[in-house]
Amino acid sequence: MRKKASIIDLLVWIAVAFVIILFFAMWIYGFDIITTTLVDMPGTSSVNISEQAEKTFGVINPVQTKYLHLLAFVMIFIMGISILISNFLIKANPAFFIVYVFIVIAGVMASVPISNQYESLMVDPVLGTTISEFTAASFIMLNLPLWTTIIGIFGAIFLFAGILRDAGLGGPVT
Repeated sequence: MRKKASIIDLLVWIAVAFVIILFFAMWIYGFDIITTTLVDMPGTSSVNISEQAEKTFGVINPVQTKYLHLLAFVMIFIMGISILISNFLIKANPAFFIVYVFIVIAGVMASVPISNQYESLMVDPVLGTTISEFTAASFIMLNLPLWTTIIGIFGAIFLFAGILRDAGLGGPVT
């Protein structure tokens, strides 16, 4: 049960945020193509696929699209908050401060090309409009170096501040 803060949480957050949005965008795009194809299928007198597709896929598609946008933002935001919470609850040796700073610098440097790639995906003719609809998550991804810096700095403060559970007891939060 000796839990330690993971020093690469910031790098994992960057990668997973990009993958979450890309996966949900591809899911929405593919589901929309399937829905459109099934709804446009001609029916016969005995079998009407388009009517049934409109009742099932046609109902799910707009609701799913709306809530996957929200889910992507919530997942990315909560992952960032979890980095801060885990750093708050774990006391690290101050000798690792320099290593943490280097990881934050590496995270900021890695977030720049990922943010630029995300921006280029937003103008892509295939997935661009779908990715552009992720407004809140796109805000995070377009400003990823800034968010990485903020989470990294506050994570370092929480990790190395040595916050006490009870000042009278003199022990760290474990």
